[in-house]
Amino acid sequence: MAMSVAAPYIVAQESQGANNRIGIGFIGTGGRCGAHLGIVNKFKEQGIAEPVAVCDVYRPRLIAASQKTGNTKMYDTHEELLQDKNVDVVCIASPDHHHAYHCIDAINAGKDVFCEKPLTHWTQFEVAKEIEKTAKAKGKLVQVGTQHMADDNYPKIRKLIEDGVIGQPVHVECGYFRRSDSGERMPIPDPNAKEGADLNWKRFLQHSPNENRPFDISRFFQWRLYWDYAGGPSTDLLVHTYTPIFAVLGLDYPERVFGGGGMFQYQKTCPQREVPDQCNIIADYKNGPSVVMTNSLSNYYGKDTVIRGTDGVMVWEMIQGRSDASKYKGVRIVPWVNGKADKSKPEIIIPWAGNGDTAKLWKNLLECVKTRQEVMCPISIGVKVQAPLSMGVLSHRENKVALFDFEKQSIVI
Repeated sequence: MAMSVAAPYIVAQESQGANNRIGIGFIGTGGRCGAHLGIVNKFKEQGIAEPVAVCDVYRPRLIAASQKTGNTKMYDTHEELLQDKNVDVVCIASPDHHHAYHCIDAINAGKDVFCEKPLTHWTQFEVAKEIEKTAKAKGKLVQVGTQHMADDNYPKIRKLIEDGVIGQPVHVECGYFRRSDSGERMPIPDPNAKEGADLNWKRFLQHSPNENRPFDISRFFQWRLYWDYAGGPSTDLLVHTYTPIFAVLGLDYPERVFGGGGMFQYQKTCPQREVPDQCNIIADYKNGPSVVMTNSLSNYYGKDTVIRGTDGVMVWEMIQGRSDASKYKGVRIVPWVNGKADKSKPEIIIPWAGNGDTAKLWKNLLECVKTRQEVMCPISIGVKVQAPLSMGVLSHRENKVALFDFEKQSIVI
């Protein structure tokens, strides 16, 4: 197995925030950032951390974020925010096509980072590798904001797999299902908004395939609908259910990836939509497993994640979207012999211990800022998870099998 859940390479140092609290700066203050602002506001009450600066290319949103965090400093550009000495940790919640570049700039400015998933846009795998390289060189932490990684039991689960509790893992199923396109068709707060002093369209377009595109209000506020700025369910949703599986199996890059799906429902009600509303990815790894990721935005009939081994099965009773989540225990391990349940060995139940808790992921990062230990969802995992997701999008779009060149450490179509 090629990697570990925790591989401390970070140099020892201590971050100092105002009033002995860790100072947090926010780049991108849209919908998802609202959750992060609320979490850090609670940390301020607890004396753990405090919001000190916000940045956004849309001034009404910037002002609202500043007011929500106690009239913190406002910056029009992320470069200005990164020069603020009171900012110790940067929360990156900008559109996907900005994540990688904001990460690298923050690390080079001496900041630790909480980066919303996905780590990068689906076209930017090579830049994803640069984030890891820069973080190692500068001794900085990057917590990738995949909240299903916020569970204390993953090291224990990984050890059980390494010890052969289900034999050799050969097949994995995981998925993400909902009955809504609200994640992509985000609200337009001001239908009369225009490019200008309060809306920096040119800066929004940076690092996208067409940086000279005329202003489009849907592209600005509903950017997840478009290939130029997002990857659809692959990088927005499947990343949640696949990342923990990747971590406990200790996988490397996949040998080949098949991507499929399509837009079968929402083109009628949302004709500007480009990304699919159904998404499927098959990723084959050397010597196994074969990983099948499935998604639908048209029907929420969920399925549990399953790791099938030669001597047993591991079932992840996922709590995503379930109002009765308390009924679901966690990870269930059933030993088998010759393809049947081994009644001589009891099932093992490992209860959830934080799965899906964004606040716990944040608290873990803030603790690691002080101890310089590795975080729950480090950059080393984020880069290798990004590969099959990006490969799935490329395979889908190009109608080809995506391969990984291990010598060049690059994706090949």
